[in-house]
Amino acid sequence: MPLLRRQVVKDSVLLVLGALLYTLASPPYAWVWPAWFALTPLYLALYGKPFKTAFFYGFLYGALFCAGITSWAYAAVTAYFSLSFPFNLFCTLLIYVIFVCPYTGLIAALSCVLLRRGHPAGCWVGIPALWVVGEFARSSFFAGFSWELLGHTQYRLLPLIQLADLTGVYGISFLLALSGYVAATVMLYWREGKNAPAPRRQFPGPALAGLAGAVLLVWGYGVIRLHALASAPSLPPLTLAVVQGQIPQAQRWQRVRYAATLAKYAAVTRRGLTATSPDLLVWPEFALGFYPDKEPLLRLHLQRLTRRLQAPLLFGAPRLEETHTGPHVYNSAYLFSPEGELVDVYDKIRLVPFAEYRPLRLPALRFRAEDSPSEFTAGTRSTVFALPPSSFGVLICYEATYPQLARRLVQGGAQFLVNISNDTWLAAGGVAATSQHFSMVIFRAVENRRPLARAATAGVSGFVDPTGRPYQLSQAQEGVVIGHLTPRHEQTLYTRYGDWFVIACTAFAAVALVRSGRNRTEEGE
Repeated sequence: MPLLRRQVVKDSVLLVLGALLYTLASPPYAWVWPAWFALTPLYLALYGKPFKTAFFYGFLYGALFCAGITSWAYAAVTAYFSLSFPFNLFCTLLIYVIFVCPYTGLIAALSCVLLRRGHPAGCWVGIPALWVVGEFARSSFFAGFSWELLGHTQYRLLPLIQLADLTGVYGISFLLALSGYVAATVMLYWREGKNAPAPRRQFPGPALAGLAGAVLLVWGYGVIRLHALASAPSLPPLTLAVVQGQIPQAQRWQRVRYAATLAKYAAVTRRGLTATSPDLLVWPEFALGFYPDKEPLLRLHLQRLTRRLQAPLLFGAPRLEETHTGPHVYNSAYLFSPEGELVDVYDKIRLVPFAEYRPLRLPALRFRAEDSPSEFTAGTRSTVFALPPSSFGVLICYEATYPQLARRLVQGGAQFLVNISNDTWLAAGGVAATSQHFSMVIFRAVENRRPLARAATAGVSGFVDPTGRPYQLSQAQEGVVIGHLTPRHEQTLYTRYGDWFVIACTAFAAVALVRSGRNRTEEGE
């Protein structure tokens, strides 16, 4: 029993260490190197474990790194849903348990199968492939939770992240998972040596060589792509003005504040454009809390503003639609022309569970302001706004963490992307949440080779070029950020073919698992 307890303590320390490395690799710390070893402690803990124990270890590892990376979630849940202790703590833990832990648990258990019976060469590819499959699953199934995938931690390494235009962020995650696994095999060889089971009795030189070759290949590709993009012909640049207005969250759904909020954004915009005539003005998500179609006087003020500034205006506001099934409220982005006419509307497609809709018709957790809708309806159309001489697509808030939505916009003809966001509730948890949100936005620009402009109510506003290089960033509470971007029209491999790399990882992992099952049968187990 003492020996068993020592092993449990040792494994627990390993899982905590792995979660700590993952946390240090993510913003606001954003240390590059810990991500390359964040999975090493997990793989060390999995060696020799049965399936159920491996699942529990993976489940626990998911909870630990979520608690480290999103330690701000407790404050955000408290601020947004107006919950008190211990309900806010329970809801925070529930997010991890539902959206992350089952996936990390299952992937850990399947990885353990390969570790026990898989061919070494199959493990080198199969185990990182399983991690990629797990990340894609938790980002796509149910409501999806794609927050701070392992690959997102490398957002500052421009040569490395250029791979995303081929594989999406999952290619970088694969490389980091491979590094974590190779480091674990090296450590096991040094610890066990000749006493190790047959697969670990030889020094994993081929795995180290393969990892080094993969890193050099990816880095070389990135350097070439950066050089090619710097010298590529481009369309005429556009000037965008991103507006930040300091409006308290509690005032966003109060009718008596509608006119004051509009006046505030208009005043900030006019002050910031004294010597500039932009091609597009951008206000954040829910910059306005009223329905433009239902408030003719306020809409008239909007039209006068665009005519006076002679610039199109993109802004976030709710939209109400009456149908035969009843009223439907959308979280929308409106584009007004310089003449004050409504050009088009985009309705947010990917809604946030509990905050914007109730999954499985569960009770609402959010305290409603006087005019706040009980829940929103998801949009169905990926709107590409026409802005002569260019076109663009909009991602609203959390949608920027989903690569499929950005791909769909670019496939539809968007030559640049705009992300409008209400990060006020994230800011309640400190700088970590808002900087993490921005780090994921960078990958949407690289994957599709589209410049991106971002307007947030709090946190980071600014611009990202097609290589993922941010510029003209601002974390001011109020003001106007002027930036220039160059629209692009080519489509990357990732834009055209999507998550082909995930499909390949799934196929390889499945083959490796089948082969490991055959090995077990042949050995009579």
